[in-house]
Formats: sequence, C-alpha cells, structure tokens
Amino acid sequence: MKRILVSLILVAAIIGCSSDKKSDAGKDIADNKANLATSDVAKIQNSDSASGTYTTKQTFSYIPSDYVHTFDGEPVAVGGITFIPPSQWTVLGASDMKVAHYIFGPLEKDTDSATLAVFYFGKGKGGSVESNLERWINQTAMPDGRDSHTGAIQYELNVDSMTVHMLSIFGFYEVSIGDPMSRQKENKENYRLVGAIVEAPEGNVFFKLTGPDFTSRIMIEGFMPMIKAILKS
Repeated sequence: MKRILVSLILVAAIIGCSSDKKSDAGKDIADNKANLATSDVAKIQNSDSASGTYTTKQTFSYIPSDYVHTFDGEPVAVGGITFIPPSQWTVLGASDMKVAHYIFGPLEKDTDSATLAVFYFGKGKGGSVESNLERWINQTAMPDGRDSHTGAIQYELNVDSMTVHMLSIFGFYEVSIGDPMSRQKENKENYRLVGAIVEAPEGNVFFKLTGPDFTSRIMIEGFMPMIKAILKS
C-alpha cells in the first residue's frame, strides 16, 4: 500500500496557545500509524463494498490521493474537547445548532461541495449515541433497495481516552430543499455520509460529513486524522 500523503498535526496544549505557537505546533507524522491507520480511512471510504457492521475480518483496498491537508486551521473548543481542522476547508462559522461548519470542493466532476457540520447541545442533551446513529442511517438509502442498515459501517475509536463512534454509508442521501426544516426532500445520488460522535467530557459532540463521492473521499483524508488528533481541553 502506498504511503499516505496526508500532513497531520501533533496537538498539545492547544487552549491558551498564541497564534505563533499554533503555527509552530505541527510536524509531519504521516508515518505514525497511531495517528492515521490506513484501515480507518479504508473502512469509511469503502462503505459501499461492505455489508453490515465493520469487523476486522473485512479487507479493503485504499490508495491515498496526492491531496495534502495541513492542520493549521483555527482550533475549536467545544464540549471539553479541542479539534483543529485543515486550513484547506472553507470556514462557514457557527449558526443555529452548528458550533462549526466547513465546506470543501467541489473537486473533479462533482457539482456539489462536501460539508462538515459540528453540533453540540450540552451535557445530557442532543439524544443518545444510538438514536443519532439511527437517524443518520435513516437519512440514506441503498442504490439496490436494501435496508440502509446493511450498508452501514460502524465501529469505535479510542481518542485521548474518549470513545468515538464512527459511522459511514454510501448511497442516496436525503437533503432538505431550501429551509433545513423543510418537508421537501431531495435524494442525492452517489453520496457519502460519515459521522463521528465523541463522548466528550461535557457531553457528546457530533461531527457529520456529507458530500458527493469523489470530493467527500478527499475530505475524509483530512477528517480522519482531525478526529484522531482530538484532545480533551
């Protein structure tokens, strides 16, 4: 398997860092498997080839792109954790229920950008891990008409002694037309939904990445190391 060409940041003592400290904080640790195991990217990029919950017996082929993400964006502290997004993502800022919002692309022949929305509702709020995973699964449909649960990859990570629940689905993704609360829906074909729910010290933090196939695959290469570099604040 080819060497992953993704720049990662080694995060330490983020809260209270000056902008100069932030700019000097990172170094290239792309070969450190503890920060980005190729299997983690493969799990969520190949959800269309999976059937059911991820197990270690499943094998995936993953060839990384040449796109480089650099983790020198503005740190975000929420729910007792801090994460640093790649600077290649466009920041849309907080709004409504979102504490952070990013777009990326579109790339190649995709006409839509990939997006990442981060939600935090407070300790004990926002619903259970299971109910949110179920809601995300129900926002998708399989191209061959199967139950969406059969195409969902689910597994857990341990990040800075916190459990992170991962979900990935490839297929049709249901989006609202106009107002996000609108009852008018449109199914986007060949879309990916990748979710991460962090059991943070001050309540669950929800990360939801959605987008067309190619662009979202590249965004995932920045998303996974960002998630794995989260630290408790």
